[in-house]
Amino acid sequence: MQRPPLLAMTAAYRTASTNCLSVVAGVLPFDLEIEKSALQRRLAGGEITQEQLTEHVANIFTTWQERYEATDKGEWTKRMIPCVRERYILPMPLDHYTTQLLTGHGDFKSKLFGFKLVASPNCGCGNGSETVQHVIYRCPRTETYRQELKKVMAEEHEGWPPRNGAFLKTRRTYEALRKFAKKALTNRTDR
Repeated sequence: MQRPPLLAMTAAYRTASTNCLSVVAGVLPFDLEIEKSALQRRLAGGEITQEQLTEHVANIFTTWQERYEATDKGEWTKRMIPCVRERYILPMPLDHYTTQLLTGHGDFKSKLFGFKLVASPNCGCGNGSETVQHVIYRCPRTETYRQELKKVMAEEHEGWPPRNGAFLKTRRTYEALRKFAKKALTNRTDR
């Protein structure tokens, strides 16, 4: 029930897991949103205190985090977005290109090869399989864009390669990732 709106909100490929889509979108799973809304109504009705609400909401985020980590799908997304609560509070405009980098599902030959849509998983640069990691960290084709991204990350005191979750550290690091995503996935000569 929640999957179609999440796909629309994130502009993700249908192959991305629902578990990851809610995190990428920054939207609580439907059952947890209902629980949170009920708690807010109880606060408005004087049935619980603000302190109780805060405690219950913390438990909701703990439940969401546990669910997110418990699935065997979305390992790349878990590296990009390790903490659901941090993602929830960070305003992140989404687009088709950035979502591909956040989920690892997109126009990457290794992914397309897995669906038998291309003859080889290898990147046109000749340096191995074209995965999301390859595009971000190693592909010579994206080197110019990577340098721009690395510069912003360094200015935000992040090493390279950055730690898990670093691209979502600030609005500035996230915007740098968005710019990289669009340039890297649209300026291609191999497609």
